[in-house]
Amino acid sequence: MPDEDPIMLSVSPEYARSILAGVKGVELRRRAPRISRGTRAWLYSTLPVGEVVAILTIDEVVEAPLADLWRRYGAHTAVTREVFNAYFSGLSHGAALIIRDVQALKTPVSLSEIRKGGAFQPPQFYRRVRAGAPEARLATSELHPVMRLAVG
Repeated sequence: MPDEDPIMLSVSPEYARSILAGVKGVELRRRAPRISRGTRAWLYSTLPVGEVVAILTIDEVVEAPLADLWRRYGAHTAVTREVFNAYFSGLSHGAALIIRDVQALKTPVSLSEIRKGGAFQPPQFYRRVRAGAPEARLATSELHPVMRLAVG
């Protein structure tokens, strides 16, 4: 069952562009977030972009040994094996967030625009978007049609 509240997921601008282009269907994390299958996530492209650019669904969070993650999802991560190995350096396991139903915002929402609703600090990893929080106003953003990603 999906979480009631969406989350905000921070990714670097390079990976946000790859997700929006349909090239990246799996987001890698050193540790798995505590979210349920089907959770909606606002995609925040970190500085220097500093904008919420899309909403998507986290279809599944997979925790596995690194060799398994690469074998199953490497082609969908938009990273090389060398980048993958460097990112997970010192770990034996990692997490893959399987992404689906990406909807770009017709007009990305800047950090300064979100802050007009109150104090807001973008998440380092992810954070829940609770009703009444400055970023909750994203719910009124106009979206492009859903883009389906094939990960398997």
